[in-house]
Amino acid sequence: MKYQLPIRVIGIANNGDEALTLIHALRPDIVFLDIEMPVYNGLEVMEKIKASYSGTIKVIVITAYSYFEYAQMSLRLGARDILLKPIDSNQFIDMMSRVMGYKYTNNQIFNDILEYVNNNYEKSLSLADCAGKFHASPNYITRMFNKYTSVSFIEYINGLKIMKAKELLTETDLSIKEVAQRVGYNNLNYFYRKFNLVAGLTPKKFKSSNNRI
Repeated sequence: MKYQLPIRVIGIANNGDEALTLIHALRPDIVFLDIEMPVYNGLEVMEKIKASYSGTIKVIVITAYSYFEYAQMSLRLGARDILLKPIDSNQFIDMMSRVMGYKYTNNQIFNDILEYVNNNYEKSLSLADCAGKFHASPNYITRMFNKYTSVSFIEYINGLKIMKAKELLTETDLSIKEVAQRVGYNNLNYFYRKFNLVAGLTPKKFKSSNNRI
């Protein structure tokens, strides 16, 4: 699934001291801070931001360390979210959804549609129902999905369902049938076909290859 997030990189720092200089000079909306940096580490940068920065900034902490080890301190210092290395693309999209509030585009109606779809993906959503809810024509919504996601309304929902199914297969002990039902597929064979189409392998093979230790 392709996303066109409305974000632009305006600065890259090689160490914590450079990061502080760029933050004060460029005043970005969002800052990604690695915990492990020369001069000042990410937590030290956050402490200095908290003490001296006179604006609103959303800090995302990136770390290869244990989430529980650094989460409390990062959140206490004002971090909006934490990303664990290696960064998974689906986790990145979920995190940006929380931080940005689904403001993926400069079209507020479409942003609202995306938020609604992402929060109700497991239901039987139709293009007609969505159009009625947001007082927009089906053709308009179709054009917006093609423009901003490069996939159709149905393809977007199926991609979202499979993405959520992967998370459940990896992070829970639910059976494949239970996962299919949880993400909105009542027909197990149909779920297998869609999963294989999107993921390139069956749910069973995916579950086996990602079995938790």
